[in-house]
Amino acid sequence: MQRLALIGVSQRRGGVEALTQWSHWWQSQAPGVFELAEEWVLVLTCNRCEAVLALKEGVSLEFARQALIPPELPRGYAYLGEAALEHLARVAASLDSVNPGEDQIMRQVRQAFETAQQAGTVGPLTRFAFQSALKIAKRVRREVALAPAQTSLFSLARPALEALLPRPAKVAVVGTGEMGSLAARSLASLPGIELWLVNRTPEKARLLAEALGARFMSLQDFQAHPPLLDALVAATPVAGLLDAGFFQGQPRLKAAVDLGMPRNIVPEAARGVVLFDLNLLERLGEERRTRLRADLARAEMIVAEELEQAVADWLERAIAPAITQMREAYRRTLAEWVGAQVAPELIEQLAHRFAHFPVKGLRGLARRHGPEAAEHFLQEAGLLEVGRG
Repeated sequence: MQRLALIGVSQRRGGVEALTQWSHWWQSQAPGVFELAEEWVLVLTCNRCEAVLALKEGVSLEFARQALIPPELPRGYAYLGEAALEHLARVAASLDSVNPGEDQIMRQVRQAFETAQQAGTVGPLTRFAFQSALKIAKRVRREVALAPAQTSLFSLARPALEALLPRPAKVAVVGTGEMGSLAARSLASLPGIELWLVNRTPEKARLLAEALGARFMSLQDFQAHPPLLDALVAATPVAGLLDAGFFQGQPRLKAAVDLGMPRNIVPEAARGVVLFDLNLLERLGEERRTRLRADLARAEMIVAEELEQAVADWLERAIAPAITQMREAYRRTLAEWVGAQVAPELIEQLAHRFAHFPVKGLRGLARRHGPEAAEHFLQEAGLLEVGRG
């Protein structure tokens, strides 16, 4: 467990600019993770950029951080061992999200894990970490109602956006990926809304539009001849997609929501328009976090409880070979001294009985000092050599 590391940055913990820089670096430069880690999973979303690693023997957390992240980038955060597992569990449970309880992040964590599995970069430690984190997240979601189903980052902007809209109103969602689709489904439920879906690939927009009773158009057509809008939501990976030229042709536009990473809307171009950018959404998220204080505390208690069990499970798994070696040492000793007078079945029972208290002590030693301490004890006692003989 002490080789498990998590290095990253998120919008909530580092800000939009730091996240933008990290995301660009990881996606364009492909840092040499394989030189530092035996296993790795990258969790890259619009709100966080994190690497979960099983460090190679002798590689420290600080060395890995310095090797992976250039000095000109913001420092970010780094966790090791149990702290790394705890952070991953809180991320999967949406406790570290800008909008606590949002649905997206658990799916994104699972997808990152599955992608790494397909790439062959997952091993025993990262598999255990992600399976444990997702299990914890499921229990949090089952027992604590942090948010309704289909809650997303857009949900933070929706109440204020809805209040600004005339009826009827024409609204466009630019980008029909996961975040844009969630925004579109939310808007489609509002009465008096003519919804337009815009995507670089029009077929994807068409399929979603048919499901929601909306209209669609290609991004190319939208940029050339956009409809007159009362509001829009942008959720694409294109920086500065909507600039002054676009806003000058939208005299009715009252509000815009920028969910893109990097920013889709040039802030200076949106003068006179209520702009819900990621910074404003973060402030709205913190206000909601304050209102959810009691529920979040219950969720954190579940994480702490499950984390303790997960760490115990990992330690049990890690020292299982050492326990087997100890029992085998007792069995061989008993067989040597009394094997001629005692049945083999009784020797097995006695070996387990004699090993009971030392095994209990080994587990306590492993919990306090790690499985390596338990194995070192057996090596010093000569028990591993006996068991392997």
